[in-house]
Amino acid sequence: MTWALFTDTETVNHHLKAGELDITLERTKLVSTHLTPQGFLSTEINETVKDFSNKKNNKDNVFDLDTVIVPQSKYVADMKISNNSDVAFQYWIEIKYNGDSAIDLADQLEIIVKTHNDNISRLSKGLIVGSVDDPVGVLAVGESAGFTVSVEFLDSDLTDDIESNDSAQCQSLNFDLIVYAIQVTNNPDT
Repeated sequence: MTWALFTDTETVNHHLKAGELDITLERTKLVSTHLTPQGFLSTEINETVKDFSNKKNNKDNVFDLDTVIVPQSKYVADMKISNNSDVAFQYWIEIKYNGDSAIDLADQLEIIVKTHNDNISRLSKGLIVGSVDDPVGVLAVGESAGFTVSVEFLDSDLTDDIESNDSAQCQSLNFDLIVYAIQVTNNPDT
């Protein structure tokens, strides 16, 4: 008597890759009212796209500030956030004032973040637009959205405090524009 046993094996390899959250933040336009080398205010428009993605500790800044500012200086930057991820995300924006040593100058700087509405504050108070529970927007894979950030040195006529201009002279300060993004799994449109 002869026994013939037939056997077979099938192997299915599973390959998984974790998704990636990858945002791009670009300045698409800058309108600046700044001092000329002769000491007069002049307005210029710069439409060169400037990419701020993955540039930690970089000296580049959204407003190309490399000069002194004076009352009536104003910088308006059109920003674009893009989703280059494998996942959808929601986002919100923060302007963060770093320190309090130049509080007189920070009190005279008005910041405005325009998304679907205007959000206005003095730099000394900082500004948060949206949150994890109330995002500015949700971007699906491949989508983009825009917002505008402006900083203006208010004149003493606007602040009703002429001494503020005097105490703000020669001060310097630092502030950050931070865009937060977090993955979302539920489509808010459904």
